[in-house]
Amino acid sequence: MIKELNINTTLLENRTFININELIEILGMSQNTIYRICDRKEINKYKIRGRNYFRSEEIKNYLTDIGVLK
Repeated sequence: MIKELNINTTLLENRTFININELIEILGMSQNTIYRICDRKEINKYKIRGRNYFRSEEIKNYLTDIGVLK
């Protein structure tokens, strides 16, 4: 069974980097799920001043690769 994702891409268009809370809002996934995706090296996380950030362009590429965005 495939879970339908509710993707809000407006933040991805306006920012170069987004934090974990914004990524949770965009993808509608839990923090643990996002970190599992990072552990599988499907997306990269960047540590800046002790916080994790994600590059918007990489998130868009990931969503395109899994068939969510066109």
